[in-house]
Amino acid sequence: MLSLAENMQKLGLGLIIISFLPWLAIALIVPFLPLSVAQKALLVPALLVFAEVIFWLGALLVGKEVVQRYRLYFNFRYLRILFKRWKRKNRKRL
Repeated sequence: MLSLAENMQKLGLGLIIISFLPWLAIALIVPFLPLSVAQKALLVPALLVFAEVIFWLGALLVGKEVVQRYRLYFNFRYLRILFKRWKRKNRKRL
């Protein structure tokens, strides 16, 4: 049986994942809705605020360590290092 802390972390991770859905909706769904430009102009910021609130609620639930690890994955230096390793690995295969 999972403890309360583990359940809260899972809920937090779920909220972080769900927070990306409004971004996808803005890019893929909102432009094609039969709404006026003014309605779309109101919908986009509302979805952005919703996504941010959900993300930060999830971040509060998962804790500082997980958020720091998450930030590391989106650090450009870290991504560049991973890309160089991937290139080296694929070069060796050829």
